Amino acid sequence: MKNKLFYLVLLSLCLVISPFKVRADQKDSRLPSLFEKLQLASPGVESFLIEGKIWSIWLETEDGIIAEQMDGAGRATGKGDYEEALLGYTSIIKRNPNYAEAWNKRALTHYLMGNLTKSLTDINRTLLLEPRHFGALAGQGLIYIAQKKWRLARQALEKALAVHPTMPGPLENLRYVKTQIEGEEI
Repeated sequence: MKNKLFYLVLLSLCLVISPFKVRADQKDSRLPSLFEKLQLASPGVESFLIEGKIWSIWLETEDGIIAEQMDGAGRATGKGDYEEALLGYTSIIKRNPNYAEAWNKRALTHYLMGNLTKSLTDINRTLLLEPRHFGALAGQGLIYIAQKKWRLARQALEKALAVHPTMPGPLENLRYVKTQIEGEEI
């Protein structure tokens, strides 16, 4: 399970340093068709490429200041300077509280710092702004796993997989959670 967590964190860190800074966010008109394609995509390269396009769109912003702050906060996260990253993402949220990806990245930072309750709060805000945010849903599942809240973990992971059916981490984590729930019922 640690390998899956590493994969999710690494993927998130790679995407946060994305060079794409155009003009979009969670309301971009390109997203609906990408989510439709994601539903039908084969596991592996095809789904990974579609997922990458979605992440890139979520990271785009017309606001040059936010783009610079996202880059800086992403670099700080990559270096393990979570306090600096947290300050950066908080500044972005203050500037644009409707930018879902800033909430999601701050949730990741809180998670990496062990602040699970704060991470869940930011995940919930992310999901209010972008209910299809499979990364936030998968992260929510990981937190519930850490808290041994198996049924909540199952719900979060099933929601993530309803949006992105081939995500390897949530698929593996869901199998694990189901064994924990079955163990409770015996």
